[in-house]
Amino acid sequence: MRIKENLSLRYLAGYGVEFGPLNNPLPVDEDKARVIYADRLSKSNALAIFPELIDLAAGIIDPDLIVDFNDPQRLRSLRSHNFNFLIANHFIEHLANPIQFLEGCSETLTTGGLLFLTVPNKEHTFDKRRKLTSNEHLWQDYQNGESIISKAHLRDFLLNKEAVSSPHPEVVKYFYKHGLPLSYYNGNKLPLNPLKRKRLYDFHRERSIHVHVWNRESFDNFLTWTIEKLNLRFEILETHLPEDVEEEMIYVIEKIAR
Repeated sequence: MRIKENLSLRYLAGYGVEFGPLNNPLPVDEDKARVIYADRLSKSNALAIFPELIDLAAGIIDPDLIVDFNDPQRLRSLRSHNFNFLIANHFIEHLANPIQFLEGCSETLTTGGLLFLTVPNKEHTFDKRRKLTSNEHLWQDYQNGESIISKAHLRDFLLNKEAVSSPHPEVVKYFYKHGLPLSYYNGNKLPLNPLKRKRLYDFHRERSIHVHVWNRESFDNFLTWTIEKLNLRFEILETHLPEDVEEEMIYVIEKIAR
């Protein structure tokens, strides 16, 4: 964590926005950086969809901006703010179209602006049994203009994620309220009944699963590949040695002049 905090304190200055902070906003140097917050849900809606966060309610950020980040036009609408930096911590993996998101960040930032990006390493999460997302797959999603989490992604997540051994009591209540056996949350089974399967898919689509998964090597490759493929005005200013931080990948990326 110290590496992430140190990079934030060193690089982030001016006016910026953090995407999806929930209860864990990135610390910044308040003497030189002012941050507002953007998310797809208000605090009250987030607590309704994530009932297990009720114990953390006091620390959840109520966003200044409500933005559907799977809608490229909504992301581009942030250009008028002239942000000096964007923060996306454990965020890009939840999106239906990560390449579209990186393109939108490049278009949103002012020249010299920074994208502070962190991504979970799947080997240290409940995704460890899932296959790495390929660049080819992500490029197809980009070309198709994907804007919602597909059934194929939901199916992969549900069948291959690690089972949760002790769901929060509020999650148990939520499942029973919506007519879903807890086994569909706690295990790796899909309902045979089409209506129950749709309810399960809708539940996880609303909560926003880890749509895509990477490890350090694959995300390094994806990031540089995307920058070159789209000729984005991005340059990686700093990252860290893989052995220094294993559970996530941290990047400070600058928008450069042509």
